[in-house]
Amino acid sequence: MTIKIGERLRSLRKNTDTTQERLAEHLGVTAQAISRWESETCYPDIETLPALADFFGVSVDELLRDEYSDSESLESVLAKIKNYFVHTPENECFDVAYKISTLLHEGAISKGYKNSLPWNVNKTRKTDDDFYKWGTSICSEPEGVTVHKGNTVLISSQKQDRELMGNDVMSLCSAIDKYADFDRLVVFFALYELTRRDFDLFVGADKIGEKCKFSEDKILEIFKWLPIHHKQLDDGSFGYRIEGSNMHLPALLSLFLPTR
Repeated sequence: MTIKIGERLRSLRKNTDTTQERLAEHLGVTAQAISRWESETCYPDIETLPALADFFGVSVDELLRDEYSDSESLESVLAKIKNYFVHTPENECFDVAYKISTLLHEGAISKGYKNSLPWNVNKTRKTDDDFYKWGTSICSEPEGVTVHKGNTVLISSQKQDRELMGNDVMSLCSAIDKYADFDRLVVFFALYELTRRDFDLFVGADKIGEKCKFSEDKILEIFKWLPIHHKQLDDGSFGYRIEGSNMHLPALLSLFLPTR
């Protein structure tokens, strides 16, 4: 066999953070067998190739290919991404998704689209970079809009956009009006900061007041304007958090912040 399957196998395994032991257990072989395949002192049986390819989310042809061709299909790329998430610890999935979406944004505005790069083309970006430190980058074209700002990436295709009617504009104006107030925004973001790391956490109005420097009565009055979910705590008092389907709003509202 002249194909460099060992190098290809080693690359796939490392890119998915898979140990030789884990792959061996999945295939029902020994870790020593995996090691010998990668060093190309021997090769996997032809009957093993489909299971090996399936584990990494690739076809047998791609497994035996030295490098990906320029014509690699979108379906193949998506299969690899799906497989990568399958092998990613649950608590790391959002971080991985954020990094991928950031790179997709860069691709939309760079050589893959307008043949220009907003960053130094001679500097290789690594996937362990702190992408949120890249600053602000926005591309607005007839095909769509993509924004990368701090911790937020927004990609919007404009192909399916429809003209907003009068009732739509009124509803949008009403939704925006809820947050067009300094005190409401202070309370909204304070509650977000207090609860965003624990989906089951509800905090009392006293803790929110301490963070905002507002009285509890003022906090409760402001809650009438905001999408707040509450429940009774073990001590009989009430705890609060932003209603789950609105937890994305702080990230979207932060896009309005002036670019530094």
